[in-house]
Amino acid sequence: MYINSLKLVSSALKIKCKISNIHKKIKNKLRYQLGILLYEILLQNQRYTVILAYFLLCKLKMIRTWDPWIMKKGNEYHAFCLASFITEEPFWMTGVILHLVSKDLEKWSFTDVTMQPDDCQWRNGRILAGSCVEENNKFYLFYSASPQKPNILIESIGMAVSDDLRTWQQQPDVLIVLDYKIYANSQRTDTIYEHCQCRDPYLVKCDVKNQYYLIFSTAISDAHHHFRGCIGLAVSQSIDGPYQLLKPLLFPHVNDETNNGIFYELERPQLIIKNGKYYLFFSAWGHTINPKASENYSELNLDKSALYCYVSDSLDGLYKPVPEFKIVPGSEKTGMYGTNFLQDEDGEWFAYGWYLETFTCEIGRKFPVIWDTEIPRILIPNQD
Repeated sequence: MYINSLKLVSSALKIKCKISNIHKKIKNKLRYQLGILLYEILLQNQRYTVILAYFLLCKLKMIRTWDPWIMKKGNEYHAFCLASFITEEPFWMTGVILHLVSKDLEKWSFTDVTMQPDDCQWRNGRILAGSCVEENNKFYLFYSASPQKPNILIESIGMAVSDDLRTWQQQPDVLIVLDYKIYANSQRTDTIYEHCQCRDPYLVKCDVKNQYYLIFSTAISDAHHHFRGCIGLAVSQSIDGPYQLLKPLLFPHVNDETNNGIFYELERPQLIIKNGKYYLFFSAWGHTINPKASENYSELNLDKSALYCYVSDSLDGLYKPVPEFKIVPGSEKTGMYGTNFLQDEDGEWFAYGWYLETFTCEIGRKFPVIWDTEIPRILIPNQD
């Protein structure tokens, strides 16, 4: 009798477990279908539904965000970042730009989808990161984009203009056309595909020369096909162009081997003028470092990223690393990638970026920056 009872209990538990699994599968499927619907509503960018769609996508954890950039306007901070649906693989395959606003760098309000792929051939696949500046009572959004497959890795830089940071007028043509005598495609060590790097535009105005310097992530032509990452340069007399393509502003290479670069890619470059010097920053993953140069960074965990800094006495270069600092101190401990710096309303510096593990952006004052030495130092909470 006891054996029969145990069999009945065992059978009941198995049935309950099966029912539970069925409920879980149904729940996950419904959640997924709801997420797809919400993401479609988000991309419609309708005034009264887009905010709710974004809120629910965040609650359901069905949206990924990365590569933020921030600008200050009056008493407000405006953050832009890339986003894609949770199941997109790889995550960057279909990016759009989101826009958030804050008055205190703590509470952020989502406003709209600033940009997404459209019918224009060179940007109908995905949108990539960029920067935003104010000039002549207008706002200029410099961004990067690429076509649909099979040309998804052919990147170009574009520009959009706005009077209010809400409505943007897209420029139909690419802003920069690469000269392949100077720049070229690169190839990762783990793939056969060629990658036309031309992204992450960042604008700096040179008041002395009355010129606009646009720097961006790309690859130099005369170098090893795996390790040719550099920071490209284009210059214009007007912020909206035309831009003249020049030689790279920076190409880090192994010792005197000028055709053997250190990095596969130099991402999210930022140029900051401070105390009469020019500080050029970029992010790179440890595993993208040339093995011939990796011993110089042996103290780093190569699974992690870090922020690198090169300094010059003039805007045009020559940019060199500070011998005492191979990386920006603290950058390898934040867990962030694509790190940039910003000064708040009190003049205090802080670092911001995004987390690969969670695909969320860090756009607050969590990581203060002390800049009283040759290069800045990022403070880590409870460690500094």
